[in-house]
Amino acid sequence: MSRADLRGKVQTVLGIIEAEELGVTLPHEHFLIDLSVRFQHPVRMSDRAMSLKPVNLENLGWIHYHPMSNIDNLQLMDEEIAVKEGLLYKNSGGHSVVDLTNIGIGRDPLALARISRATGLHIVMGSGYYSETTWPDGAVPTEEMIIEQIVRDIEVGVEETGIKAGLIGEIGTEWPISDNEKMSLRAAAAAQKRTGAAINVHSGNSPSCPFEIIETLGRAGADINRPHYISI
Repeated sequence: MSRADLRGKVQTVLGIIEAEELGVTLPHEHFLIDLSVRFQHPVRMSDRAMSLKPVNLENLGWIHYHPMSNIDNLQLMDEEIAVKEGLLYKNSGGHSVVDLTNIGIGRDPLALARISRATGLHIVMGSGYYSETTWPDGAVPTEEMIIEQIVRDIEVGVEETGIKAGLIGEIGTEWPISDNEKMSLRAAAAAQKRTGAAINVHSGNSPSCPFEIIETLGRAGADINRPHYISI
């Protein structure tokens, strides 16, 4: 299907739907994700014990103050639980979910397709790279490599699954934005020009970061006048 044919439609993990079919939509969720690469090892022994316990009401207060120091808080790995929670949303009137787990943090197209079938939810999958600390081990991709990967995810499908991404994101940045993260933003802008897909960006923890993101995307040719999302 050509870019023109996709105008006004939505590309989900199970195929194309009309925009009107989205209904009530959660625009930023993660059914499955692994952020353990960002785990911050506590110094004190008492905190180390807390870092290994499953999230529960007893340690929730501690986790609020140490969100990156509890392994269980950084991972959603149970597909059965994802289906159960998806059904809670569906049965409460939800129709669609945008899942922004992407390269480096556990994206699983086949699992998202299974969750979509099991729940009846429309699921839109993202493409691109999260913040640099989560990039897969090995050689850093070039800007052109990232562009081609995003375009392929959207137009052909992720790897050999044939399951296509429906937007670009969650493109990750921290603060200050690293040179590689700026490269990733430029690649996202170039991929948008080729595919027409919207862009979602995770902002670093600074009031200045969203403005630098918009400036970087704009200089790279992204359509910054259309709706996008910057998540903090």
